[in-house]
Amino acid sequence: MLLQIHGRFFLAAILCLVTLFFIFSLYDSRLGSSSRLAASDGIANKTLGFEKIFVINAPWRTDRKDAMSLMASFHDISFDWVDGIDPEQIKETAYPPGNHREVNQGARGCWRAHMNALREVITQNLSTALIFEDDIDWDIRLRTQLSSFARAARTLPSLIQQSSSHSPQHPPTSKAKPPNPTDLAQRSSIPLTSTPHSTPSPDPYGRDWDILYLGHCGASLPPPSPFHPTRITHTDDPTVPVPKHLRFRSGASQDAFATLYPPHTRLYHRTANSTLCLHAYAVTQRGARKLLYHFGMRDFSQGFDFAVSDYCGGDLRRRIGEREGEKPVCLTVQPPLVSQYWSESGGGGDITGTGGAGRMVGSRYVRWSARAGLGRRWSGVGDQWPDDE
Repeated sequence: MLLQIHGRFFLAAILCLVTLFFIFSLYDSRLGSSSRLAASDGIANKTLGFEKIFVINAPWRTDRKDAMSLMASFHDISFDWVDGIDPEQIKETAYPPGNHREVNQGARGCWRAHMNALREVITQNLSTALIFEDDIDWDIRLRTQLSSFARAARTLPSLIQQSSSHSPQHPPTSKAKPPNPTDLAQRSSIPLTSTPHSTPSPDPYGRDWDILYLGHCGASLPPPSPFHPTRITHTDDPTVPVPKHLRFRSGASQDAFATLYPPHTRLYHRTANSTLCLHAYAVTQRGARKLLYHFGMRDFSQGFDFAVSDYCGGDLRRRIGEREGEKPVCLTVQPPLVSQYWSESGGGGDITGTGGAGRMVGSRYVRWSARAGLGRRWSGVGDQWPDDE
């Protein structure tokens, strides 16, 4: 009888351990295996591998401040607040040259808040910094996603340099048949697995770039470069929705890259002539200095997100008559890792509204939503963009 009791107790203990192992394995996989990342690339720290994180928040939007604070606590993230600016408080003499009167009031306050964030990066002499707006969402596997982006960010600058300094050995003749667009996209890309995996210390992302776009609402593709590829693909990424969900709002056209690559592919590349919105971006010290110089002192004629898009694409220099020089190194990821979150109350932005076709509850591109998971157990977080819907 005693042996039977001990045997049952032993069996129950084994079953309990197996159950706990399963639960912790599930939790670890959903959160992106942060403990393993900490040992490999430093992105599991409280600032996601950057030296510091800033969040721009208008003091009157306490709802957003509460939400961002909760998200940070659940994901072990630490950041500093940068106050949003009431545009009525900006004196006319504080504006740089440009047509700032044609910019709406909300965008003026947004511009100044971003200038203040960049100034903090500079005055604190930070090597790298991440800047969030306060109405964002991310996947609970964000650290895993950033680990891949960091690997791409360390490689892309050298690919871009090689492409710009070499001409094709066998340029196509005029009689050659134009290549299939999907074929051309594939030949212009290399897989992430073929890039170096070593991590420079102390910067997981390296420093050979000016701006990293982590959060946007659509980006155009750079010209294809089949002889010296300038794009990096991460295939079979389970955090990427299937192509039919890859559009920045309801009713919008499908993102261009979604039709050129297999489902569940994430793409890393240099920004081209258009990258919409600026929900989350990182800067190096040199990048912050360039942005503050150009938009704090040289020109303010449009919303900051449009201005940065033009700057990265080379349009700003031409528009203000500056001598052509080397374009800034701006890198992005598609689909974005960070997206704007629309709450059930429909609380939209303080800068511009979104048309009825764009309204929704939740966030585009983000599958396992950190924002939707607030107040729930991890097992209660659902997939916003399941493959079969």
